[in-house]
Amino acid sequence: MSLLRIFFRSAVFSFKAQFGWLYPPMWVTMKLVFSLSAMAFFVFVGQFLITTGNAPTSLVAYIAIGNSMFVLSWNTVFSVINITSHDKWDGTLPLLLATPAHRLPLFVGRAMIHVFDGMLTVAISFFYAVFLFGVNFGNADILALMLVVFLTAFTMAGFGLLIGGLSFYFRNPLVFANIFTFVLLIFCGVNFPVQDLPQLLQIISYIFPLTYGIDAGRRTIAGATLTEVAPLLGQMLITGFISIIL
Repeated sequence: MSLLRIFFRSAVFSFKAQFGWLYPPMWVTMKLVFSLSAMAFFVFVGQFLITTGNAPTSLVAYIAIGNSMFVLSWNTVFSVINITSHDKWDGTLPLLLATPAHRLPLFVGRAMIHVFDGMLTVAISFFYAVFLFGVNFGNADILALMLVVFLTAFTMAGFGLLIGGLSFYFRNPLVFANIFTFVLLIFCGVNFPVQDLPQLLQIISYIFPLTYGIDAGRRTIAGATLTEVAPLLGQMLITGFISIIL
């Protein structure tokens, strides 16, 4: 019970603290604008390739879905890393490390707000994908898709906590946040299949939970059931929990 109390109270305080520096109108604007801009650039590139005959017509949906799932990495990687960065610069990190509270529920709880924030970002991106870029969700298993998005966000938050540990050793961990966010864009099958990468880089791709999450998301939108994507979710959970433990 004590661990659950630490978990939930950390999540609540993290949510309240977020609006100490980020005003709600700005937050809403970021949600609406960033979700669209992050996707639109690559979708327009895909549309250009289609018009030149260098890509199949399904490329737009492929890119739109991939980027819709990818945007949660900004919440679950960049924002989670920012937690420890703020603690370091605000002088609260030594207090957190000195507290007798168990660190696992403490830090995972603080990351949970960004898990749900990331899910909201994905939902907004899916809205744009359907109504602006014509992605068909008619065959999608919505409940399975919701579970896929949640597990992807949760495991990526674990990855964010792992990278956030760099704040103990480096002056500005947000540099690593930016680097790893764009590394995910290359390695996780966002705009092109992982199989198109060189063999060695494919091995690196499967280190990241997002690779499995994007693949599972595309399959559930195409009509796959939860049972059919369960192996992907299992692999994603393994990589995510390893990140949290480390």
